[in-house]
Amino acid sequence: MKEKHLLIKKYLEQHSLVESNIRSFNDFVHNRMQQIVNEVNETSNKEDVDVTLGKVRIGKPDTIEADGSVSQITPTEARLRSLTYSAPVFVELSAKYGDQNDSGEVEIGRIPIMVRSAACNTFGMNKEELVENYIDPLDPGGYFVVNGNERIMVMAEDLASNQPFLEEGRNGLMLRLFSQRGTYRIPTTITETNEGILDVTFSRLKNIPAVVLLKALGLTKEADIAKHIGKEDDCVIVNLYEYASIQTPEDALLSIAEKASIQGTKKEILDRTKKRIDDFLLPHIGLDKNAREEKAVTLCKLIKQFLNAKMDTKMRTDKDHYANKRVKLTGDLLSDLFRINLSILVRDIQYSLQKVMKRKKFYSIKTVAKSTLFTQRIESAIATGSWIGERTGVTQNMDKTNYLAILSQLQRVSSMLPGEQENFMARTLHPTHYGRFCPTETPEGTEIGLRKNLAILARVSTTVQFDEARALKRFQSLGLSSEGQGTDVFFNGRFIGSVRSVVDFVRSVREARRQGEFPPELSIQSKSETGSAVISTEIGRVLRPLIIVKEGSPLLKDEHILMLEQGKLSWTDLVKEGIIEYLDASEEEDAFVALYPDKINETTTHLEVDLIDVFGLITSLVPFGNHDQSSRLNRGSKTLKQSLGIYAANYLTRLDTDVSILHYPQHPLVKSFMYDTLEAYPSGQNLVVAIMPFEGYNVEDAVILNRGSVDRGMGRSTYFRPYKATELQYTGGLKDEILVPDKDVAGYRTEASYQYLEDDGIAYPEAAVHSGDVVIGKTTPPKFLSEAKDISIQSKKEASTVIRQEEKGTVDAVFITADNDGNKIAQVRIRDLRLPEPGDKFSTPHGQKGVVGLIADPRDIPFTSRGIRPDLIFNPHGIPSRMTLGYLIELLAGKTAAVSGRHVDGTAFTGAKVEELEGTLREMGFRYDGKETMYNGITGKKMEAKIYIGTMYYLKLRYMVSNKIHARASGKVALLTRQPTEGRARGGALRLGEMEQQALVAHGASLLLKERYDSDKTTLYVATNSGHLAIRDRIRNKTYCPVTGSTDVEPIEVSYAFKLLVDELLAMHILTTFELKNKYE
Repeated sequence: MKEKHLLIKKYLEQHSLVESNIRSFNDFVHNRMQQIVNEVNETSNKEDVDVTLGKVRIGKPDTIEADGSVSQITPTEARLRSLTYSAPVFVELSAKYGDQNDSGEVEIGRIPIMVRSAACNTFGMNKEELVENYIDPLDPGGYFVVNGNERIMVMAEDLASNQPFLEEGRNGLMLRLFSQRGTYRIPTTITETNEGILDVTFSRLKNIPAVVLLKALGLTKEADIAKHIGKEDDCVIVNLYEYASIQTPEDALLSIAEKASIQGTKKEILDRTKKRIDDFLLPHIGLDKNAREEKAVTLCKLIKQFLNAKMDTKMRTDKDHYANKRVKLTGDLLSDLFRINLSILVRDIQYSLQKVMKRKKFYSIKTVAKSTLFTQRIESAIATGSWIGERTGVTQNMDKTNYLAILSQLQRVSSMLPGEQENFMARTLHPTHYGRFCPTETPEGTEIGLRKNLAILARVSTTVQFDEARALKRFQSLGLSSEGQGTDVFFNGRFIGSVRSVVDFVRSVREARRQGEFPPELSIQSKSETGSAVISTEIGRVLRPLIIVKEGSPLLKDEHILMLEQGKLSWTDLVKEGIIEYLDASEEEDAFVALYPDKINETTTHLEVDLIDVFGLITSLVPFGNHDQSSRLNRGSKTLKQSLGIYAANYLTRLDTDVSILHYPQHPLVKSFMYDTLEAYPSGQNLVVAIMPFEGYNVEDAVILNRGSVDRGMGRSTYFRPYKATELQYTGGLKDEILVPDKDVAGYRTEASYQYLEDDGIAYPEAAVHSGDVVIGKTTPPKFLSEAKDISIQSKKEASTVIRQEEKGTVDAVFITADNDGNKIAQVRIRDLRLPEPGDKFSTPHGQKGVVGLIADPRDIPFTSRGIRPDLIFNPHGIPSRMTLGYLIELLAGKTAAVSGRHVDGTAFTGAKVEELEGTLREMGFRYDGKETMYNGITGKKMEAKIYIGTMYYLKLRYMVSNKIHARASGKVALLTRQPTEGRARGGALRLGEMEQQALVAHGASLLLKERYDSDKTTLYVATNSGHLAIRDRIRNKTYCPVTGSTDVEPIEVSYAFKLLVDELLAMHILTTFELKNKYE
């Protein structure tokens, strides 16, 4: 190719990496909501009160202010004012109850809106307009703002529904199928008893004989059943013979009723059994009586697959094959939520109207609909991540360490399997993950392999708008017939007919799709594991693009590449022209993909778009990543997401917790082409690195920094933390007040702690504050009756916001706003300058991470003959055992880039070759191998060994010592045990545990131990003779044993925790006795 990676660049020009989620949300707003409203209409109960829903429409995100006015808001405003970025949902509603009729468009509640989606106020804004609204033009969107908090909905992976799974169960072979319609999934299983009878189980109907069920559905003739099953098998004959006596659907229904013990009169029994079969047997085909015949035929085909699998042990479904998995996007997860809450809403309205009818009062339908909890339910689900079906963790807080962390989190796919179980096969990399999921980017620990990240070019299929009836006619013209001969064809889990020559049929459907007759997301596979052709347009399949190859040559020709370079063609044009097509995992089973153009032969059907498309976004940024060991690459891609940089360009107008900004971030000298294509904000610096030991300060992965470089701004960052206070209103006209508290307020702090407050009770910008200083002064009225007793003395309590323990900083900015209840919110952002110090963590993208061991005096650092002193010294022992060759190549490449003044391409698989780099160094007058003669900085002597030195892109990670360091003397204790509290944030102590105690014992530091362990000592009185606990009566001034009455009592010192144990035993009626000895004997 003329220009490397041209196709991926063109792809990213048109497509955002997070577009699957945004497309899914747009589809939810434009199509799915209306579909759900129609579904709820069909299924709702219309007996007493008939509530019918009509058109649904969604407004623009706005907020209702305290004075009742409505104004449109931007995500920035929602963030600052702790609002939810949501839009009202309007539905045309008509209700018939009694002799009343009422209809109108009603606001049923609000739904949070995804930022940058089609329903968002920023949609369609250009760069200048976005900047005017304080929005970062590079913000990818794809998240929600709930109560000022940014939440991301993680894509969830699940087993595909409406698709048969053949697996070995406890009692031999079973065929399982999750039939899904709307939110509810009904598992249907086919098994065989020891007598050879085929049983079907679905919903609450367990082990119904398959033949009886087929007859109940209307297939009464044995010949028809045998024809549809289409397999001459002893098993079929045995089953047909066993139930030959049942001749009519009615007999079959009664037989089923008997088995499921359905009670009632004969008519009731028939109706109930029919209803159960219509509702719960394969509901994805249909819920009414017209669907019965199709259900019967589909069931026959499933039985055929079951019988084939019984003969052929190879026919088993691989659950981890990605053709059998679906990814649920934001739109799907929200649909589930919306459907459930909408049916609850309809039920609530019906209930309210029934009450209204009884009282003979009549309200407008608008008031009835408004009073429901629709908004809170949806908002709290997104705010907490607790979804319907008892799933938790569906949404997460946005990780705002840097720009890449945000993008990576939006690409994440989480499995439904729990992390504690072994699930070994589910965690393993499957061949069908190629080009769909990144093979290296996954967390270490319990979640390994269960959380995956989408690959660069992967996308998830969303709803396809097309006419199914027309498509079926077209399939028939291509050779599909309803006669039962040949290979069965399934379309989205429904049996549609069979074809004589499956290969020709599949080929002609593909041709038709490439010419645009079918949607590009339609996939067709000739022979699945079940021996049938499968056509699918389902949502949630992970697709990847490939270049089509015909007759041994790819359809992407040189002239296309030229037009792409000139900008005359785009990625979408290539897809439209049928040069590139998207395949899902099941269709890829039929494809034969070549990795390089010169590897194409007659059987090849597709060509890989680019070598790097196997990786996800983060791993594709690691220079020379293909030279690293995989476990190191996994850690390296993790450190890329933890490095400090610029996480958003509008950080000055945001109040985010726990974020840092690097002062002088640089673009890497050696970079993957993805870096420029993405326009990502940089998060690291190019440093001169020497690989050598230094005075023993860089053992065990520690690194040494040059203090001169630190003084010049290397690794400097600013840490931000917001502090917030709200003036709440209480009943009885009481409210909080933000002001400088008076001295007569209960809980008044020292005068010095209020010194930075101005008259409005908020600290002034640029004030240097330390822990314990008040940044927002606030008083609060008495809230409880017990406090009200003291009203006469002091009515108000101190409730100021103070700087957290062990933190310091400068007041950076003050924001004063109001939430939509009209309460005043004061927010103060504190910034703290952080210089690199010993203990801060640095890393490279190759997974070579370490802490700073020493910040050395620049005069002591070795220098080269040209006078270069390294910024960072790395220990050579960290390289051989870890085999991170990418690290060494990047050093060489960085040196080449620095001396030649050109960026070096470090893209994995296709980057610069080591020989080229060596050649350039030689031309520039350097040693070709990257080593140089160095001189000792202290003695000035020439070193014997040549030192490998070059330029490297280093990252400063978010783990800084000043956020972790912690010590304390005496302080807060827990009320119950009188032991010190725990945790740095709460001002807790450091636990001296069992191991620490043993270490001190080994030292013989006995007095230190005694001192440490009697910090909570208490005196207990024990009766000398009986050994019982004695009572100390302070009024009568005597101490005696409660059992014997003896006054012969000794005081002993024990820890308070031990006294607590004795007291608790006593409370459980267990009497403890002690044996006393003289400690001096």
